[in-house]
Amino acid sequence: MNTSQETNQVTPTRPPFDRDHLPPGIDPPGPQDPEALGRYRVVGRIGAGGMGAVYAGVDEAGGCAAVKVIHPQFAADAVFLARFAREVDLVSRVRGTCTATFYDADVRAGTPWLATEYVRGLPLRGHVREHGVLTDGVLLALAVGLAEGLAAIHAAGVVHRDLKPGNVIMSPAGPKVLDFGIARTVDGTALTKTGGLVGTPGWAAPELFEGVQATDRSDMFAWGGMVAFAATGRNPFGTGGADVLIHRTRREEPDLDGVPPELMDLVRRALDKDPDRRPTAERALTELTSRWNATRVQPLPHDLPAHDQTSPPTAGFGPAQATEIVPALLATEWRGITAPEPRRVRRSRRGPVIAVTATAAALVAALVAVWLVVDPSIPGADDPSAAGSDGGGDAAGGEDAGGGENGSGGGEVTVEDGPARVEQARRLALDATGFEAFLGATTGGGEGSESYELYWYEEDPQPVYLQSPEFPGPGHTDVMYLGEGLNDTLFRDTVHLTADPVVGPYYRDPGADPSRTAGVDRERLVHDLDLAAEAEGGVEYLDTSEAPATLLYPPERMGGMDALRGISGHHYSGVYTKEVLASGNTSLGMVEHTFDLWTDDEGYPLLFTVYSEPDYGDGQGPRPGTETVVYVSFNEDVDIEVPDESEIEPARPSTF
Repeated sequence: MNTSQETNQVTPTRPPFDRDHLPPGIDPPGPQDPEALGRYRVVGRIGAGGMGAVYAGVDEAGGCAAVKVIHPQFAADAVFLARFAREVDLVSRVRGTCTATFYDADVRAGTPWLATEYVRGLPLRGHVREHGVLTDGVLLALAVGLAEGLAAIHAAGVVHRDLKPGNVIMSPAGPKVLDFGIARTVDGTALTKTGGLVGTPGWAAPELFEGVQATDRSDMFAWGGMVAFAATGRNPFGTGGADVLIHRTRREEPDLDGVPPELMDLVRRALDKDPDRRPTAERALTELTSRWNATRVQPLPHDLPAHDQTSPPTAGFGPAQATEIVPALLATEWRGITAPEPRRVRRSRRGPVIAVTATAAALVAALVAVWLVVDPSIPGADDPSAAGSDGGGDAAGGEDAGGGENGSGGGEVTVEDGPARVEQARRLALDATGFEAFLGATTGGGEGSESYELYWYEEDPQPVYLQSPEFPGPGHTDVMYLGEGLNDTLFRDTVHLTADPVVGPYYRDPGADPSRTAGVDRERLVHDLDLAAEAEGGVEYLDTSEAPATLLYPPERMGGMDALRGISGHHYSGVYTKEVLASGNTSLGMVEHTFDLWTDDEGYPLLFTVYSEPDYGDGQGPRPGTETVVYVSFNEDVDIEVPDESEIEPARPSTF
């Protein structure tokens, strides 16, 4: 089967990518990647998972697409291929302003593929973290866009079944719903068997945890939670383990404090425990757009919709069709939403990771997964039994994605095994033959409260570790470790009293504190990961997401803010307790630390951030502090210039 909708292929004025410019983190294709898929020339790799891969493709006209392929072993499976063909058929039916557009597919090609719109922008969760909650017209536009997207999906006979902040993209043109109709594996908190659990605890409707088949009203429960999250910045049922979230979803009321009054009633109805009392997506869309249209000086006119014969006849024109109001509403209310611009291609030194941009993370989750699930209660739906029993893997977190053998011989570790994955990240970092990383620490908040340290390590031609701090002040001291004691430790001072920093020579300091050289190199890189692996209450796996940019102003020589943008991967979180020491090694007691860790597909750490509020006993009360390690690369060439012995001073120069 070859399906094509050329009318959907539009070449934008400023394309999201081309051969020489890719969004941050999308890797250039490797030697094993295909050169072309159908009419699309492959210019980048967006990501890969257990069932397939997603590529950035460009056609002859310059049109861009996210092109999904399935792995050869599945393409050779007739049953699997039939399911892929059915997915293509269902995806091609969806027509929505706020859904990712279907472009083309060929399920009979040697490498079967499916091309859809590449959506630029941050996922909803990443946008809220970086820019804050949505308010006023933008919040209304999000609610309308999600309802319109779900209405289009349901009209095609599809149930989303896993709507959550990670698969809604805040594109400059409006919110876009991805991942529609895809059921994940049991490892990813979902079963693909009919009637099984589908979705993500905390967002999935309560009936799904009772073995009831998902319907369009199940999606509307998630819609209500999404709007509440966008308005408040809080998950409607909080955070915690799957069992805790399932209990809250089934037995407790959602947290709606902060949802504006004009949306509260509709959101509350959508989050009703009884699916029969929830509005349909079409009904929610009608309520929202009709209310907005009524406030306009010149409402959009249209004949009374044919399906709304219950309303009394009116003179002249009645209310416009809801779907016709959506473009005007988005054009008016969807303001201030931007997406990262593509940058000139620079090959990754570590190779492909799960997805190093926010958009890529969502696209991988949406496009590498396989199964579409149809709701037989919606007109036009196919019979789910026609495709046989469901099965398959999870795009972002199946066994192939994070559980295979790794370079350190760690054995099989699934992405859902939080403690094992944190320990694996620590082990991989310690076993690396080279690395670059930087750490930023903030105490109290505000300008001047943040300090930074840059770390390099290489084993060849000799083991050497270089630590370079940078913080507000007249100078800083680099430390180079060539061994374990002070005799093998070099120092170098830099003074910032003039426009051009003055860098002094390397020197030894026999009078330095010996404890400064004790296990500082490798252990500093994985600071507290061992404690995180044994977090009280366990380590929670939060699926794939973008890591928030928690640092204020990292120096340009450490990558600046660009080093923090678009870091995405497997997200883990938890809480551990450790003793905190103030200056003079004064103990502040045991302090609770909340951590978030992101790892790539192989298990290497990408970003590790820790938040705590120790009380320094100075009468000011607890002061917030955040420490974030950004891991730039592992196992790549690191160029550290080691001075010749003749260039090393025996003591600190008197001029510094």
